[in-house]
Amino acid sequence: NLLLLRETRCPFSSSAGDAHSQFSDNCWIIAVRGPDALGFVLQHDIEIPCPSPLPEDQRLPAVFWGILDLKYDSSKPVLERVRVLETGDGRISKFSGDGAAIQDLMRARYVSKEGSLLRKFHLISADKKLTHDLIELAGYNHIVPGQACYPRQYDSHLAERIASDLELEEDDKVVLKLCNRSRAAGVIVSPVDELDEVLEELLVLPKMDAWLEDKLKKLKEVHPGDFGLTWGCFEEQKRHWWANESPCFVAERWCISTPLLKAGKFYDGTMRVGFVILHK
Repeated sequence: NLLLLRETRCPFSSSAGDAHSQFSDNCWIIAVRGPDALGFVLQHDIEIPCPSPLPEDQRLPAVFWGILDLKYDSSKPVLERVRVLETGDGRISKFSGDGAAIQDLMRARYVSKEGSLLRKFHLISADKKLTHDLIELAGYNHIVPGQACYPRQYDSHLAERIASDLELEEDDKVVLKLCNRSRAAGVIVSPVDELDEVLEELLVLPKMDAWLEDKLKKLKEVHPGDFGLTWGCFEEQKRHWWANESPCFVAERWCISTPLLKAGKFYDGTMRVGFVILHK
């Protein structure tokens, strides 16, 4: 008696309540009475059926299949809740843990066909500046974080320009990215009050002969395969910046998601969405 309206297609959704629509935004509504009923509905696990795998000779030819990495913050106004952080080529993107099923499903239903369109979409998705600009050009600037692009040359006023261009406060954080790297290579989150020091470390190369000599000496003293680096550490990210061939980098406003509790700890999660482009 707490259920007033069963789950029903919303006539005000992006599909206008079309019962045959496979995908839609804000497509379901439900009405309940009382806070206990609402809590039950919000905590209820609803399993979404996955499409069945196809035999190898019946798999659909895809022009491109890619990924979007999203942040979602339910505390923000509606148009500010979703932020698209990255796009990528699904063929080379990393799928691990909970995301492994995305790649398995794609491979079980689709096959990529090499061609000019595939190369075009790969080029767009692989360049963070180009991707951001095209999303803005299409009128979706409200779903991407604020971004600015700069030459990879250090000067003492660069941090100030970044903070001004992105309208950052002193207690904000900023994300630094290489334009043409994927799998988080070279991605660094820096507090604004430490940004100048971080930029100097990334953009000013050491005297390489002396640096290499020091590293070789340490390799001889320890195990030859021990480079003294842990995955994702700042020293590793510096090497991505030093070796990068792109003349520019981008700085973005830092975005977060609604914290999720897992194994007794809160996580700032990122949602990875897979998509496929097919010939019409």
